[in-house]
Amino acid sequence: MNGFIIILPSSTQTSEQRAQQITRELYCISRPLSTQSRREANMTVFGQVKHLDGIQNALQVNTDFVIQVSDAANLERLTACFPELLAEERFGLASYIQTNQEFPFGHIIPSSSTVRTPEYMEENGWFPEEKI
Repeated sequence: MNGFIIILPSSTQTSEQRAQQITRELYCISRPLSTQSRREANMTVFGQVKHLDGIQNALQVNTDFVIQVSDAANLERLTACFPELLAEERFGLASYIQTNQEFPFGHIIPSSSTVRTPEYMEENGWFPEEKI
C-alpha cells in the first residue's frame, strides 16, 4: 500500500530533519555505513513531502516495499529516531529486524505512526489545489 507517514518534530529535530534521518537509517539497514561508497552518502529509501505550511513533513511510503537486512546492520540510530516509543517497543522493533533477512516496511511501522492515504493528505492541505 502506498501512503504517507506524517513525521512530527522531536525536542531536538524539526519534522524535516527527523524524516530525513528515518529514511536514511532505513537505507542503512541494507547498506550499513561501513559498506557504502561515497555516492551513497545521501541515499534514502523513501521520499519526503513538505506541507504547504513549510513546517510539517511526511514520508511517502510503500508498506509492501521489502527491506533487505545486512549482517552488519546497526539499528541503534534507527531506534533512536523514535524517542516516543516505550523501550519495549524499540527493543521489539530491533529484534524483529535482526532476526529477519528481509521484511516488508509495513511490518516495522511503530504504533505511534499512521499511514495516511493520498486523499487524507489532500483534504488536509498537503498538496496545492490544481487550477483548471
